[in-house]
Amino acid sequence: MKKERFEAFTDAVIAIILTILVLEIHLPNDNHSWQALIAMAPQFGAYVLTFIFIATMWVNHHYMFSEVKVINNQTIWLNILLLFFASLLPATTAWFGTDIFSRVAGVLYVLNMVLYNIVTALLRRQVVKLNHITDMGNLLQSERLSFVINTITLVVTFFYPPFLFLGLLVNILVWFAPKPAK
Repeated sequence: MKKERFEAFTDAVIAIILTILVLEIHLPNDNHSWQALIAMAPQFGAYVLTFIFIATMWVNHHYMFSEVKVINNQTIWLNILLLFFASLLPATTAWFGTDIFSRVAGVLYVLNMVLYNIVTALLRRQVVKLNHITDMGNLLQSERLSFVINTITLVVTFFYPPFLFLGLLVNILVWFAPKPAK
């Protein structure tokens, strides 16, 4: 498979994921008041942070593949697994957003992020090894820090689910912009 087709597929799936994410927001049909909108603030906050996370994920994916010349079956399947965990984000976001004090919904959301972290690391290692790239060490640092943040967020969310918002915000800041090569 050509790298361009691979990237186009990834871009399309991420666009669909972002579309599904917004479709999970259901404005009240029977209450058009400010109070109804305020009641939706946790759901909207979860949407905004997840949208920014997915956008940041896309930017960093593009950055990771900017130096890649060769992909193989393992690269394709790891990327599909990465997209699988990304595709779960609309569901876990919507579920958590409806009750930010739900331990199960919060833990499931953060677990989704941790699994995303793991697959991102595996994918990066694969493309670095396959393409003999030596200047992506900065992504390794971000991956490690992100994994630590998400692991801490997972533990704290078990006891206080709304902490997920802070953990996700800090994680987004780690990934917000790709770091230039050393």
